Amino acid sequence: MSSVLPSIFSTGLAEAWLSVGVALLSALGLTPVVKRVARWTGQVDWPSDDRWHDRPVALMGGVAIVGAVALGMVVAGTGAFPWPVWIGAGVVFALGLADDLWGVRPDAKVLAQVLATACVLYSGYAFWRGGPTWVSMPLTFLWVIGVTNALNLIDGIDGLAASVTAVAAGSLALLGVALGTPELTIVMVALLGAATGFLVYNVPPASVFMGDCGSLVLGYLLAVGALVVQGGGGPVVGTLVPIAVLVVPIFDTTFVTITRLLRGQPVTDGGTDHVHHRLIQIGASEGEALILLAGTSAVFGGLAVSTRWMGIPLILAVAALCLVTVTVVGVYLARMGGAQSAGIASDEFGMSDRVRVFMRKYAGGASWKSVAGVLADLLVVGAAFVVAASLRYGGAPPPDWSAVMLEMLPAVMGAKLLVFYTFGLYEGIWRHAGTPEVVRLAGASGTASVIVGVGLVTVKGPSALAPSIFILDWLVTTIGIGGARLGFRALRQYASAHRDGGRRVLVYGSNPDSILLVRHLRHHPELGRTVVGLLDEKSARHGYQVQGIQVLGGPDDLPAICSDHDVEEVIVHLKAVSKEERSRIREQCAAAGVDCQYFDPSLRPAPETSTSPLTDNGRGEEEVISP
Repeated sequence: MSSVLPSIFSTGLAEAWLSVGVALLSALGLTPVVKRVARWTGQVDWPSDDRWHDRPVALMGGVAIVGAVALGMVVAGTGAFPWPVWIGAGVVFALGLADDLWGVRPDAKVLAQVLATACVLYSGYAFWRGGPTWVSMPLTFLWVIGVTNALNLIDGIDGLAASVTAVAAGSLALLGVALGTPELTIVMVALLGAATGFLVYNVPPASVFMGDCGSLVLGYLLAVGALVVQGGGGPVVGTLVPIAVLVVPIFDTTFVTITRLLRGQPVTDGGTDHVHHRLIQIGASEGEALILLAGTSAVFGGLAVSTRWMGIPLILAVAALCLVTVTVVGVYLARMGGAQSAGIASDEFGMSDRVRVFMRKYAGGASWKSVAGVLADLLVVGAAFVVAASLRYGGAPPPDWSAVMLEMLPAVMGAKLLVFYTFGLYEGIWRHAGTPEVVRLAGASGTASVIVGVGLVTVKGPSALAPSIFILDWLVTTIGIGGARLGFRALRQYASAHRDGGRRVLVYGSNPDSILLVRHLRHHPELGRTVVGLLDEKSARHGYQVQGIQVLGGPDDLPAICSDHDVEEVIVHLKAVSKEERSRIREQCAAAGVDCQYFDPSLRPAPETSTSPLTDNGRGEEEVISP
């Protein structure tokens, strides 16, 4: 990286600095003007069922973005991209503007984007440039049209499309410097400046939306920029790097397409089932979702830039770990809230009946989760071994060790999976995993690393002995497999802790009995309670966090706490307090004007005969009961 930074400040890229500066200032100045004109002419996006915002917001912000990019390029004094690319950008801008003003039929949209992609091909850019035409041409159409629409689709919450554009354009600009393609850097920094200037008015709560005339042009130019990078690397790096730079819009489009097909819902419909919407539905605020997705884009963009200093085995290993990570997150988001929000029948885990039937039919029958676990572990253990060797030797193992690593990698993967199977890692429900499962995982991973080390020394001789590699291998494997398995539980607990809705309640106590009550309320949203804090007699515990919930104070502080946090109810674990304490708490609740409820976990004998269906009380489950 040190060899790249000086070249950024060299006089050869003075045009890039001029381009980003002019684009930034132009966006800052043009956006308020466009916003005022849009409101004056009635170009306002009103709330609707398939829209996320709940207030009218001015449209046409894309006019300011495109104008800022154009000014940045003109002042820089260079066309950078060939002229047909800019013709294609004009076609896409006209398409988006017409769609914003009057609406455009889907077939006309596709036709316009096909023409714009033909301009890209005419300019000499193509996916897998130099490969067979019958492969590169359809891939180019798929890439340009797909990315153009993918960026448009993530423009669903305030600031997201502009933030992702700024991050992706910055990453592509750095890659342009690394590849020695200043024309790419100049265009990308213009996008960076325009998106950043517009973002000032588009962050939550946004006062203006970019509309299709902005998002489609930004997606188109990012797609072309990624093709420039793709043509400057080998087939592996050239394929993975553009995907990494644009991972957020690509992941969102793939996620929505798959989940809607599995639900039997038209893919082209509008809706609030995108990744950013799901994050908000499981408890994140709009700002948190924006930061999370923009941060994810930045992390993957950093990985894309760092590939310039990685070997192919390490790039593939990192790609495998990233694939497992995004798959875990995608499956979790698909199971949490998607079926219910679409009004589709689902099981207790939130997975629609259609999805469950599909997985059992095509992905391992009733044991499809174990099959998925084996496939995920296959990627993790192989990637962990390569990453461990790369870490040990500072990113580039010696040629002799690289040869041993690649030759023995299939045996390493097979041996580790056999050990994991022997230890029972593919049995049980990891969603409820605790300390025993974590210990078993660490033991299985350690045993597998020892067996691999002994096997390598046996087969390849003492020269293959590298204790530090096997220690690193154990650490990376344990973290990777543990993250894949326990990630569901962590995400589920986060969603439960941040779920809002229903009555806002305080739980009395911070002891294990009270924590049992908190977990019960989290795992049973049908009870309609959201725990906003804990009460505890012991002042030493005030301010502590328990299960992500703060101990707000003691019973004497109840009136102030209820006022500050809009509390409607206090729930007391019956077994945790005496009868006298319960009476005192009930009186304090009455004085504070909130309800008091008791929580009674108990075992009840089953009746010898029963002719009526079991109720909640008859099952002997914990329940919230009234005094």
